[in-house]
Amino acid sequence: MQWIILIGDETFNIDSIHRIKHFGENTVSSIENNRFVVDYGEEHIFYDFSESIINDYDFEELQKIPFQNPHFIMMIYKSKDLMKKILSQDNFIRGIYVDDDHGLIMPIEEYIETFSNER
Repeated sequence: MQWIILIGDETFNIDSIHRIKHFGENTVSSIENNRFVVDYGEEHIFYDFSESIINDYDFEELQKIPFQNPHFIMMIYKSKDLMKKILSQDNFIRGIYVDDDHGLIMPIEEYIETFSNER
């Protein structure tokens, strides 16, 4: 499994993502209060909200995040193509940041643009 971390302001929470219509979904199931899974048949995407994720960031990384009180949701996936498709949906949240777990923290809009630069 791979993951990215979605970062938003204090209004950003698991319900922000849960309310989105995930195109191509079979089912959306809550696992715990702060975790749910979207089933796409062969693939699944897990979303996990955790207040403790901020402890994994060092000072320099936190400086890249423009939110006073950032909230973090881990998006866990197997298929990078499915992850890209979901983030690129017209109805996916904008104005948040993405930590790609490879040293990049950037606005979601810029992160989506990187998809077109890949082969």
